[in-house]
Amino acid sequence: MPSVTLAQVAVVDRQLCDACGLCMPLCPPLAIAMRREGLLIDVAACTGCRKCIAPCPVGALSMIDRSTQVHDERVAAA
Repeated sequence: MPSVTLAQVAVVDRQLCDACGLCMPLCPPLAIAMRREGLLIDVAACTGCRKCIAPCPVGALSMIDRSTQVHDERVAAA
């Protein structure tokens, strides 16, 4: 398993996400929440541990570089 890196942050592809919620209890800092608009990842709280990635049954979660997350459409605006 890759090591924790603060250089990366988890993002959700809302086109793929089926809102099953399997990832939410796996997140150590509780950075994942379900909202009306779908799954939301608090990128400020995400530690980059990747524990949410593999359990996703539809592959909706992935990691991106934290430095580029402001330019990624998968990152919800605060």
